[in-house]
Amino acid sequence: MKKIVLFCAVMLLTVGLTNLPVRAEVQNVKIGGDVTIHGIYRSDYDFRKDSKVNSSAVEDDQSLFMSTVRVRLDADLVDNVAATISFINERDWDKDSSSDVDKTASDDIDLNLAYITLKEFNYSPLTLTLGRQELMYGNLLIVGDGDVNAANLAGITVKSLSKRRAFDAVKGVFDLSPLTLDVFTAKIDEDTDSTSSDANLYGINARYQFAAYDTIGEAYYFCKRRASNVKRVDTVGVRGSTVPVDNLELNLEVAHQFGEFSAGRDMSANALQLGIDYDMLDYEYSPSMGLWYTYLSGQKAGKTTGKRNEWDAMYGDQTPGRIGSIIGFASSNVHIVNAKTSFKPTQKLGAYLDYFHFTAVKAYAAGNKNFTGSDLTTRTYAIEDDSTRIGSEIDLKFTYDYSEDIQFSLLGAYFIPGVVFADTNNDTTKEILASMSLVF
Repeated sequence: MKKIVLFCAVMLLTVGLTNLPVRAEVQNVKIGGDVTIHGIYRSDYDFRKDSKVNSSAVEDDQSLFMSTVRVRLDADLVDNVAATISFINERDWDKDSSSDVDKTASDDIDLNLAYITLKEFNYSPLTLTLGRQELMYGNLLIVGDGDVNAANLAGITVKSLSKRRAFDAVKGVFDLSPLTLDVFTAKIDEDTDSTSSDANLYGINARYQFAAYDTIGEAYYFCKRRASNVKRVDTVGVRGSTVPVDNLELNLEVAHQFGEFSAGRDMSANALQLGIDYDMLDYEYSPSMGLWYTYLSGQKAGKTTGKRNEWDAMYGDQTPGRIGSIIGFASSNVHIVNAKTSFKPTQKLGAYLDYFHFTAVKAYAAGNKNFTGSDLTTRTYAIEDDSTRIGSEIDLKFTYDYSEDIQFSLLGAYFIPGVVFADTNNDTTKEILASMSLVF
């Protein structure tokens, strides 16, 4: 299947290029961007307070500011040709000013997006997009965040706040309304010296818009191929959403993973996501509520032979809990229940409350276990045997629209560890995130 996807991408790139003009006239140029400033406070991400650690241990409290600046240029040319370029700078404020290395990393202006769009390619219902671009499908369970190199960003501490999401890709979109078909290939990692660490992503996504009840149906195939480590992960799935009555939306997604986890060992993992959201727009304060359930299969502790049942997060971009996602509880081997509500006390003020409950699908083995999440930091915790109760999280967020262009927000996250964690590391964890964003 992946060979078919790659072949399609190559054909889309090569067929008809001779018909393109050597030079195109600029018809319209749009410049925009955004500036976001965060103030972050974290406490006890090791699940330990002072009273629970020895005198040589250092409490992991953090307090810092960081900013993200993006500038984007969109140019429309003749003959349905367009170009998009975006630059980004992300940095902690006053990042170790005594270090030239850190100063350089903090001051770097990097390429965020850079792609060409060819509409009605060869006078067909095909739009071809080539270059560094965002790929986002469905509810972002499988594909949404392509910048795995964010781990190398020396300029920021809280990498989960990075806005880098792009893939280096070639994508073709066939608009056969009401059917839309996407075919793409993306380069995740390129080893110019050998092919030992090359990583590629291939995908086909079919989306059908039904006439009744705003119903959307999707079917997809995504393949992650790497020359070393995880050799190949193939993911097939279907997703649907519908609005059976006004303001009530139902979501369902089912996915299965197969492929070759390692030499002589195959993949066999599953995911399920159910969601219901209800917006009461006609009521005072415009309240809304939702209930979501996510299942990501897990691997039995100690099982090193036979099929690999641990769900591979691939390049998903969901955030089930600010703290749970950062630490890495929410990416595999987990049941997640999310109850949420929101309302608007005034036209400019919004309040959002999320409750998450995490339970392991397969019990962790007793001893020390490493977790790596959206913060791209590996943390080690002492685990109790024969328990699956990971914990619960409460996230409370307020937003204030100062103007059409400026928004303030304040998020408080509170995580309560479950009995999975040994007594040496089962204290609560907190984070406060204050933000201001300007869009222009």
